[in-house]
Amino acid sequence: MVARDKIIEAYTTLGVEEGASLEVVKTSYRQIALRTHPDKNPGNPDATAEFQRVGEAYRLLQKHLDPPEPHHGFYGDSDDEYDDLDSEFDGFDFGDDPEIFYMFMFEELFKRGASTFHMRGGPRRPRTHSETPENYNARIRRQREEQEAATERRKRDLAKMKERRERDREQERLAAEARQKAKVENKKAQAQAQRRKAEQTAKAQQERSQKLRSNVFAAARVGHGDKVKKGVWEDAVDAAGGEVTRDGQAFVHAPPKDPKQTLLHIAAEKGDLELVEWLDTHNADVEERDSEGLTALHVAMSKGHIPIVAYFFEMYPPKETDSKPIYDLDRSKSLLSLAIESAEPELIWMVLDNGLASTEAISNAWSWMTSDKGLAALKKSTQGQLGLEKHDDIMKLLMRFGGFTPPPTPAMCADAIEEWQPNRPPITHSKHNKKQRPNTIGAPLEVLPTLVTEEGPVPSHYPKQSNFRGCGRGRGRGRGRGRGRGRGRGIFTPQAP
Repeated sequence: MVARDKIIEAYTTLGVEEGASLEVVKTSYRQIALRTHPDKNPGNPDATAEFQRVGEAYRLLQKHLDPPEPHHGFYGDSDDEYDDLDSEFDGFDFGDDPEIFYMFMFEELFKRGASTFHMRGGPRRPRTHSETPENYNARIRRQREEQEAATERRKRDLAKMKERRERDREQERLAAEARQKAKVENKKAQAQAQRRKAEQTAKAQQERSQKLRSNVFAAARVGHGDKVKKGVWEDAVDAAGGEVTRDGQAFVHAPPKDPKQTLLHIAAEKGDLELVEWLDTHNADVEERDSEGLTALHVAMSKGHIPIVAYFFEMYPPKETDSKPIYDLDRSKSLLSLAIESAEPELIWMVLDNGLASTEAISNAWSWMTSDKGLAALKKSTQGQLGLEKHDDIMKLLMRFGGFTPPPTPAMCADAIEEWQPNRPPITHSKHNKKQRPNTIGAPLEVLPTLVTEEGPVPSHYPKQSNFRGCGRGRGRGRGRGRGRGRGRGIFTPQAP
């Protein structure tokens, strides 16, 4: 039997009353073992000895309160001992510290190792009830060494576990980065695919729009107004702007001669009044200019299309400020010069009567008409008796609105007149030819024809004062704005000498 004083000392060490039950002893031992464990007291050099002393006290009380029974089986009573060991863990809260659980298991198994297992089939050897100091110290030293070795092993295991966790975390981080990168690349690839698809769709739409636009311009150039209207109305072709759009340049194989020429310019050049009116009411811009800086009005005037010019005068009155961009030209040209280029006296009268020609422009026009170059140009654009009459009318209009006097010598001889009338027999100067057409171009003032207007006949003898404006330049009258193209136009009748 164990000495009674050691039993009392064991009760004191575990902090329980003498005679306490084994369950109370186990509970107290678990609490003290957790508190005095060396890993919980790294700064206390006596922690290991204290922990061992508590363990020895518990083992002593366990043997005292629950003495082992003789074993007669083949495997001995190790199963009962393990059952006791399992029962000791019941209700033991190791918390989140696996090291304490590991140490507790080691201590329990180590203490039970010598007394639990014995030779199979043989009776348990009698236990010694006393231990010499040398054996005790050797046992304590051995236990300490084993504990230190176990501590080092736990540290190595913990280090390996920590390293493994770090490696796992690093692998997980790399895997997450790879997944994120793959996700980003996938999104980028999808975005690029969508962008390429959108670009292809836009390119196809631009190509289709440019093809439709070019077809409409081609129809306008050959005079198919119905196709032009269909393209603008049904195919949404913009009536404003040139043929080639900014996005359609890559789809045009044969660029137009004038990239700034609009549908309205083409219709005005062709003299298609109906198409001009239709385009004007369907988004065409009458202020747009071609590469020469001309509006559709200027083109119609230079080509001599009187109805189209009259339409613009009616819809966009010259005297209104908003209409100024339609009529203005750079200093190298004037409306009067464009009208003279058309060789249409009515257009010249419309310009002069609406006050659209300055004194300088009228003077330049007079100089041009009386020059050989001007006569040649006018002869090229007109011919026959009609051309000669238009020349006379233009000269009379310039004299009326500019206050000019005719040249002192004839500007056109009989031979020149013959050139204007190639289909007429030549003029002979025999005495039998008594009826000859009087030469009114450059003739003296006494034989100039009289210009008859709505206000009455205008005498041919204009004063020589430079400030004379004839019978008025028509400012404020409102003439020339409508479709009455003949309003105010002079009717020339010869004046008797």
